[in-house]
Amino acid sequence: MRVIVTGGAGFLGRLLIQGLQEEGVEDIVAIDVVAAEIPGCRVVQSDLAHDRTLDELLKESPCTIFHLASVVSAGAEADWEHAVDQNIGGMLRLLESCRQSNHLHKVVFASTLAVFGGGTAGGEVGDFVKQTPSGTYGTTKAIGELLINDATRKGHIDGRSARLPTVIVRPGAPNAAASGFASGMFREPLAGIPSVVPVSEETVMVVGSAQNTATGIRMLAEIEGSLLGHDRAVGIPGLSATVSEMLEVLEAVGGPEARALVSLEYDAATDQLVQSWPAQLDDRRGRELGLPADPNLESMVRAYVEMINR
Repeated sequence: MRVIVTGGAGFLGRLLIQGLQEEGVEDIVAIDVVAAEIPGCRVVQSDLAHDRTLDELLKESPCTIFHLASVVSAGAEADWEHAVDQNIGGMLRLLESCRQSNHLHKVVFASTLAVFGGGTAGGEVGDFVKQTPSGTYGTTKAIGELLINDATRKGHIDGRSARLPTVIVRPGAPNAAASGFASGMFREPLAGIPSVVPVSEETVMVVGSAQNTATGIRMLAEIEGSLLGHDRAVGIPGLSATVSEMLEVLEAVGGPEARALVSLEYDAATDQLVQSWPAQLDDRRGRELGLPADPNLESMVRAYVEMINR
């Protein structure tokens, strides 16, 4: 079966593709707006929201589509029109291509805990808590989840949505995510570079390792659809941690010299977005479905160190 990964040139997309290849999947197509080379994978440069790229790819046989392409949190907040165009427009174009093909395709949509907010800000949420996002990014993702549910109900796709925690530690250059500092506060100091944290040490975030998150996305595709019921959105297991606890782990892994490279410089806009997200995740449903979980925060950081040192 062919596997298609939108946003495949991004870090999480590449990690997902690597895992699929290790499982023996050979026919993988990555779609991204940027030109890229991914070993053992066909890469198509395309704007999913405006091109008809998927039409031909979906004609031959049933496919599994991992839809990761997205304008992320702070970037979406700064440019509403672009976020709606890409996040909602891209989803609609994808679903239309699936509907017009002669096959039932499996679609795994990468969503986010930012679909929650409002009265749930800073509290605990589970898979069946009402979505009341407090930002443009979360709003577009909540719409995407509902579209996945409805398209599945109509028989156009076999869909499921993976609600991702804040992923740490992402290598490479920082992206436009408001949560990006949670990776930067490890990535930069461990490389001997100063890092700025724009929120207080008491701030709580739900985090998960990149490796566990990518594995959870892959495994969600394998779960029998009947076990998911009508609401196809499942929280990928994550752990709650304060910024203070993250800094303690940084020191445990990188030593006092790494901790000394982090400074706290408050930014109201970033803090407002981060504080609108949940601080606790009831991930029992995901665990009961067999999705994996990180054992602790330190293991996430050490997994990153091991990855970059390979």
